[in-house]
Amino acid sequence: MKKLLLGSIALVMIVLALAGCGKTTSSSSATTKELTFNGQTYTVPKDPQKIAVLSNSVLSMLYAVDGKAISRVSTTDPLPPEIEALPVLGQTANINMEQLLGLNPDLVLGLENQHKKYESQLQSSKIPNVLINYDGIKDNVPLIKFLGVLTNHEDKATTLANTYESNVNKVKDSVKAQQPARVAVLRATGKGVTAETDAAITASMVKDLGMTNVVSTHLDKTTTDKTVPYSLETLAADDPDIIFVVTMGKEEEITKAMKKAMTDNPAWANLKAVQNNRVVYLPSKLFLLNPGLQTPEAMARLVKEAYGIDVTF
Repeated sequence: MKKLLLGSIALVMIVLALAGCGKTTSSSSATTKELTFNGQTYTVPKDPQKIAVLSNSVLSMLYAVDGKAISRVSTTDPLPPEIEALPVLGQTANINMEQLLGLNPDLVLGLENQHKKYESQLQSSKIPNVLINYDGIKDNVPLIKFLGVLTNHEDKATTLANTYESNVNKVKDSVKAQQPARVAVLRATGKGVTAETDAAITASMVKDLGMTNVVSTHLDKTTTDKTVPYSLETLAADDPDIIFVVTMGKEEEITKAMKKAMTDNPAWANLKAVQNNRVVYLPSKLFLLNPGLQTPEAMARLVKEAYGIDVTF
């Protein structure tokens, strides 16, 4: 009987030991986690505390989900005081890597199309990095949710994403009864004027709002180019109701030059949109690059210009 009791105690101890081993190797003790965004999987710290951010558009979303950062990049746009106070790592496309490494981040968050060139240096310094492909407005909600999981603030991210989608749908609903406006979205630079395709930011919003982009009728549906050549002769033949102009470069100078051309050149002056004073110059902050959390406001601006409808949130 005594031997049987001792054997039972030994068996219990073995079971407890095995249970203890299972607990220490469970995922709860892991120091990293895997996240996926746009089909790409990233290995990141389980609870990153020192996130160096190389894009202010991503930074604003990070703070919106209650995440924190240790850096930003330079900008002329006004920033909230807590973001304004962060160390500046140079311009988005030209990061000061010495300063970045000096911050000893446990994670670097940037953009693939801007910061891929720094990836090998980050890897050699053993700094985890997430370089995302964040382009069109379709990426906004997935990025909000990704940042929520990254910072362990999923509930905050879900609430934010729901509000964002609700506001976008409110703008779309406001124009459901409207006859679709015929518009052209032009991209003006110091070198000339091209037309935006549906792959570009403003033209994609125009499409989502049900407006007719006259440029699209000339395009191969498989094109991935964001802008295409577009002659004044073709524009005159299309004769849209509204011309949206997005500037890239020195905004004030480009706008002034375009306005002068529309006054001096009869081909411009004869356009319906010019005659009816419906050439709209859009701020590059909201319409050149992805406006992120301000997308509902940007779409509301287009609705106001096209239909005279005010949408408030």
